[in-house]
Amino acid sequence: MKKTAENSYGAAAGQAFDGGRDAFLQAALEAVSARFMLDGASFYEYDEKNALLRLRLRQASGVAFEHEENLRPAPGSAAARALESMQPASASSPGGRFLYCAFKFDCCDPSGGKNAVTCSGLIRLERSARRRRFSAAEAARADAFLRSFLRDYYRAEYFSLTRKYDKNVSAITELTEVFATALRVRDSFRHILAGIQTYFGFDRVRLYLIDEKNQKLKGELSADIRGQIKSISYEEIPLEAGAHRFADIVLGRSSGAFMERYKDCVLYMPLSVQGVTIGLLIVDNLLSQQRIEPQELAMLKSFGGQIALAVDNARLFDKVEELSLYDELTKLPLRRYFNQRFQEEFYRAERFKQPLALVWADVDHFKEINDTYGHQIGDVALREVGRVILANLRKIDFPCRYGGDEIVILLPQATGAEALRLAQRLSAEISELRIAVPFSKTRELRLTLSIGVSTFPQDAAAIETMLEKADDALYWVKSHGRGKIALYSDLPPANGDKAKPAPDMAQELKTSAAGGDNDAGEK
Repeated sequence: MKKTAENSYGAAAGQAFDGGRDAFLQAALEAVSARFMLDGASFYEYDEKNALLRLRLRQASGVAFEHEENLRPAPGSAAARALESMQPASASSPGGRFLYCAFKFDCCDPSGGKNAVTCSGLIRLERSARRRRFSAAEAARADAFLRSFLRDYYRAEYFSLTRKYDKNVSAITELTEVFATALRVRDSFRHILAGIQTYFGFDRVRLYLIDEKNQKLKGELSADIRGQIKSISYEEIPLEAGAHRFADIVLGRSSGAFMERYKDCVLYMPLSVQGVTIGLLIVDNLLSQQRIEPQELAMLKSFGGQIALAVDNARLFDKVEELSLYDELTKLPLRRYFNQRFQEEFYRAERFKQPLALVWADVDHFKEINDTYGHQIGDVALREVGRVILANLRKIDFPCRYGGDEIVILLPQATGAEALRLAQRLSAEISELRIAVPFSKTRELRLTLSIGVSTFPQDAAAIETMLEKADDALYWVKSHGRGKIALYSDLPPANGDKAKPAPDMAQELKTSAAGGDNDAGEK
C-alpha cells in the first residue's frame, strides 16, 4: 500500500497540502515536535550568497509563528557541519540541546521565473538543557522523518502557487472593475487606493500627485490595513533635487540609503501617462515588516499604467466638472452653481440665526460698450471686473456671473453695513480701472458699477424675496443716475417698489436643483 501524507505524518499534514507552503512548513514542525518530544523547532533557509541562515518559521509551546532572525554559522559549528555534509549534527550548550537537520530540494523561483531553483537550509530541533541529548540513533530517525516529509514540499508549493494565481486573477478582474468605475465616481482616488490595499493586503498605500503650476508633489490620500482612508493634503514637497526622497524618485534621481534599507517592504512607483509623470504611488509593509513578494511587485507594476490612467482620468473628470461650474471669462461661478450654494447658505443662516447679505452688481452701460468698442473690449472689461471682485472677497464669500454683465455676491455672516463697505470698496477699485482702447479718441475706457444690496433677515425671510429685494435696490440705483450703491432697507418708501415685474426666482432655483441649464455665461 502506498503511503500518503495523512497516514505517514497524521491528518494535519495531509490537510496542510491544501493550505499552501507556509501551512505545510508549519505542519512539518508540528509533526517532528510531536514525534520526538521537542520543546521547539525552527525552519531556516540558507542564503548562500551572504552565508546566512534566515529563520522563516518557528514552532514552540504548540504555537507556530514567523520570527526574524539571521544566523551566520561559525566554521566547525554543528550548523556548518550539517550544511557541508547534509547529515544531522547535534550540539549542546547551557541554552539547550540542538539537532540540525539539513535539507536541499528544488522549488519554484521566488522571483517569478519559470525555472526551478535549489532551496537549502536547516531545521533545528530544540530541547531544554534539563532534557536528554539527541542520540545518534534518534538523530538518524529525525533526519529520515524530515527528509520523507520534505520530499512532498513540491506538492504544497503547487497548491500555494495555484492559490496565488487564483487570487491574482481575481484581483486583476476586480481591480480592473475598480479602475473603470473610478472614472465615473466623485471619490475616485478613494476607490483606487482602497482597491489596491484590499487585494494586495499592504500595511499602507499612499498617493501623491504633481502640482505642475506650483512645482510641488502634493499628498492626496492614504489607505491603511484597517480600511481607513485619510487625507494627506497637508504634505507638500517641492519638486527640487534633494528636497525629499519622494521628489528625487519622481525626478529620476537616486533616493539614498533609505530605499536600499527598506527595499523589501516598500515600493515607490512613479505614475506616468504617455511618458509624463503625474504622481507617485507608495505601498509599504513598514509596520509589519513583511517582505513584499516579487510576484506582488510584478503584478502591481503591471497595473501601473492602468492606475496612472485612472488617476489622470479622474483628475480630468474633476477639471471638466469644475469648468462646467465656472465662467471661463471672469473665472466666477455660474448661475446654476450659485443657486445650489445659495440654498445651502440660506438654510445655514436660518438654522443658526446668522445674518446673510446679497450684493447684486451691474456694469453700467455695458451694452453701449459692446456696441461702440466691440465684444473684445467688452470681454476685457468683464475679465477685469471679475479679477477685482475675486481679489476683495473673503474665503466664505461666493460670487457669481449671474448673466451678461450682472454679478451677484453672496456674503455669509455679513450684515447690511458690512456688505455696503465691501460694495464701496469694489466700486472704488473698479472706477480706477483703465481699459485700453487704442482706436478711440480717449484711448481708454473707464467703468462704473451700479449695486443693490439686500439682507437676511432684515429685508427678506425667503430666498426668492432676498433676490427680489436686491434686484429692487439695483433697479433704484439704475433709475437714479447709476454708479451708486443702495441697501434695500434704506430706499425711500415711495420708491421701494419698482414697476417692472420680478422674475420667478423660486421656480428658477427648483429648475437649477433639478439640473436645468441656463444662460448665465452669456454676455
